[in-house]
Amino acid sequence: MRRSSQWMVAGTATLLMVVMMFYNGMSPGPGNTSNIITPNSPSGQNKDSECHVPGLESIEQYRAYLHHAEVQCNNLKTFGGKPPAPDAGKKRVCLDDRFNIQPGNCVVFSFGVNNEWSFEDDFDKFGCKVYAYDPTMGKKDHQRSPNIKFMAKGIASYNGTKNIGMEKNWSMQKVDRFENLVREAGVEGREIDYVKLDVELSEIDFMQDMLFNSPHVLAAIKQIGMEVHDGPFKGDLSQASLYQVFWPYFMKMRCAGFRLIHTRETWGWREVLWGRYD
Repeated sequence: MRRSSQWMVAGTATLLMVVMMFYNGMSPGPGNTSNIITPNSPSGQNKDSECHVPGLESIEQYRAYLHHAEVQCNNLKTFGGKPPAPDAGKKRVCLDDRFNIQPGNCVVFSFGVNNEWSFEDDFDKFGCKVYAYDPTMGKKDHQRSPNIKFMAKGIASYNGTKNIGMEKNWSMQKVDRFENLVREAGVEGREIDYVKLDVELSEIDFMQDMLFNSPHVLAAIKQIGMEVHDGPFKGDLSQASLYQVFWPYFMKMRCAGFRLIHTRETWGWREVLWGRYD
């Protein structure tokens, strides 16, 4: 489910350079994360002024972060992906008491359905309200079940239209910011238990918008299950590479209190689960 997105990478790389110029302490050395705020650090608070983003100098440094869980979940469950659904539909959810995901009183946002509903249906059975989004399915907004509402929109860092697709299927579709969609769903101001992102590089748009425009909304999210479409490493670690584009956002997510609970390789991309530990 990969797509050609060089235009997106180039545009986001420009923003990346601005981000890198904005922060100090950018070169701790390959694999050295001494400038990264850790979960137990006394300065590990959700304060932007204390967020130091080290420069990415090697692929080993990148993998040392993204390919390893930072915290342990004692009750890690799988939602979706049960046969006959594809294995790629599996999303991990941490049901530890600290996250307090209560059946009958939980809210889930899911971006990227692709006509494969096993994840959303599992959360429906669990007892959560699910707001599902995908503008590429050729379907209109509808109520799939009493707990699942579908909207034909995509996620972006702005409200408007965007060229969205996979492989050879591309078209201009409606997109909107996460904060606007939360307000539209009528759940503004409450905690959001889980956000799923299977959106073919639009995860970059999501992180950019949440970290810089809507940190108050990000602080209300308990867990984020995201497919990171960084692709196989082919020796390119230039400023326009996806690794350099993703890196400062990952570090900013840490500063916002999110820790990696689970990470796995799947079908050429990496699936990660972040939980808010603040």
